[in-house]
Amino acid sequence: MSFLEISTLEKTKNNRAVKIQVPIYLPHKLSKKTGKVNGIDYRKLFLNHLETGEAYQVELIKRNGKYYCHITFDVPKTEILYTGHNGIIGIDTNPDGFALTMIDNKGNYKWHTYLKQSELLYARSNRRENLCGELAKQIVLIAKTYGCGIAIEDLKFKNDKDVGSKFARIKHGFIYSKLLTVLESACIREGIEIIKVKPQFTSKIGLYKYCHQYGMVVHNGAGMVIARRSYGFKERVPKILVDKFIDDIEEFNTYNEWKKWTVINKNIKGKVGVKPDLWLINRKKLLGIAS
Repeated sequence: MSFLEISTLEKTKNNRAVKIQVPIYLPHKLSKKTGKVNGIDYRKLFLNHLETGEAYQVELIKRNGKYYCHITFDVPKTEILYTGHNGIIGIDTNPDGFALTMIDNKGNYKWHTYLKQSELLYARSNRRENLCGELAKQIVLIAKTYGCGIAIEDLKFKNDKDVGSKFARIKHGFIYSKLLTVLESACIREGIEIIKVKPQFTSKIGLYKYCHQYGMVVHNGAGMVIARRSYGFKERVPKILVDKFIDDIEEFNTYNEWKKWTVINKNIKGKVGVKPDLWLINRKKLLGIAS
């Protein structure tokens, strides 16, 4: 057990402020299996912070006849050691885990995988938070192994109408932002560069451009687009899609990148429906390249 004495001001009956010292217990829960702290050891972080002599904030909260102490302090910044110079891992976030796709610094595909944790869909809040932490640890280890950075979706675009369907699919019983927030914190602590990109059309571009080429599911295709977007690469519509699904090519070429993918997506959905698997199954037939 660790205790900390803090000073506080208490008013007496005569409205005089009296300085008193209050002992504070810093909780330290260890795993029954490993005997170690699961997740971040906040007690150790704070005790190390005390040794620096830097300031911290303390808030006393009375709840159900007991007093709780909320301590806030700045965690020292970690030097970024793993960057996009050696490639980057694009991550598409989903209700049951992360889809990871790595590219090199020239935008070329390297590998993909899916870190799945189905329990996220029904676990209680505390358990869900632990699962998010475990997934973040796996990604941190992978990034360190390859010495590369990480690219994720930028949460500030979560209300964008183009990604609204994805968030609607995720929000029931699941806090979408928790996975990305936990991952971002883990990367900052471990010195891993993390780049946020706009998530617009990542799934559709990945589906129509990369999934068939590299044998990926749509989520890993989105991960590749996220990774390439972090480098600033543009995603041109493949010529074969333009020739097959666009009637007025001259007008189509005047559109910006987003408008082009909007038109392509609309025309393809009119042929095969909204499910990504239907496109992957019928792609060759629709493009006239079936053997």
